[in-house]
Amino acid sequence: MKEKLKQFCRFFKADAPCIYHKLDGRKCSECMDFRGIIGNILIIKKDAAGDVLRTTALLQPLKRKFPEHKIIWLVAEKNKDVLEGNPYIDEIWTDKPEIINAISFFHFDVVINLDLSLDSLITAGIANTKQFYGFRYQKNRKIQCSNKPAEEWFLMSHNDDMKKKNRKTYQQFIAEITELNSYGEIIVPLKELSIAKAEKFSEKHHLSGKKVIGINTGSGSRWRTKKWPEENITRIIKMLTDKRYTVLLFGGKEEKATMENLKDASNPYLINTGYNNTIPNFFALLNLCNVVISVDTLAMHTATGLKKKVIALFGPTSPYEIEGYGRIEKITTPLDCFCCYKRECNITPNCMEMINPETVVSGIEKIL
Repeated sequence: MKEKLKQFCRFFKADAPCIYHKLDGRKCSECMDFRGIIGNILIIKKDAAGDVLRTTALLQPLKRKFPEHKIIWLVAEKNKDVLEGNPYIDEIWTDKPEIINAISFFHFDVVINLDLSLDSLITAGIANTKQFYGFRYQKNRKIQCSNKPAEEWFLMSHNDDMKKKNRKTYQQFIAEITELNSYGEIIVPLKELSIAKAEKFSEKHHLSGKKVIGINTGSGSRWRTKKWPEENITRIIKMLTDKRYTVLLFGGKEEKATMENLKDASNPYLINTGYNNTIPNFFALLNLCNVVISVDTLAMHTATGLKKKVIALFGPTSPYEIEGYGRIEKITTPLDCFCCYKRECNITPNCMEMINPETVVSGIEKIL
């Protein structure tokens, strides 16, 4: 008798045997781990690693609402590692030509697009679906918003005054846009290999039993105005290490010069984690911290998802859009021009310079 493949199984792959066949050679027709699917959900959220990560707050309630649907997430190739290993995502697709062709070919029961970039709007527009949430282009180049919350977010995205007045968090907005009753946690996948590397790092630097403060030194290339000045970071490092807190410095390749300047071989309480870490290794190293200091960027969302205490610093972006889950201590610049959403600024001292290290240390003491 010919072997019959159960193609509507969560673990079925078109081009290779499934994980259970690879595990013990079992036949598809005899497998007791069959997980049937009755439909497919496509999520389009590609851009900005931090935004991709915090959008994972949709997954838990989405899975409760559609327990027998496969969840597929379309993401930019450079942000794929933010989602790899997430237990709620069945397939991760990246923005390759063949994938865009697949989206126009297959039928989806639900499509959710939360990006306003040209390519995401067009991709959402060509997707064949019964139910659509979010934003998509129509043939006349007009952007369609799926409901009133989507319209509100769309208008706010084009009006900085509305952004400043807004008091809803991003998670509240995306739950309303997708018509879910709630939102869940930010889900940060931790890979075993990265956890093992972080454990070796901890052993090497004798971190066990110590109070560890992580400082994220960067803000990303798009938002230089969000960056906390190097002078302020230097001051807070001294204040924290004088109290014998262990400080871990975090940053990417763009922060190489800053992290080199901050490095101090004579300070036994200051440890540079490096600026070439992969996303999985960055996640695992950040997980070693008790408290994380960060501006509004990927590190802040990661630490929140890891259920760390966070001191978050805000100047040009909105503190109100950030869901704190009861873990974030928000420190906002004292300047009236905060939440301006400007990427260039000629005010001296600027909003981030006006957030002084003493205030941040006070927040840490309060937490610990």
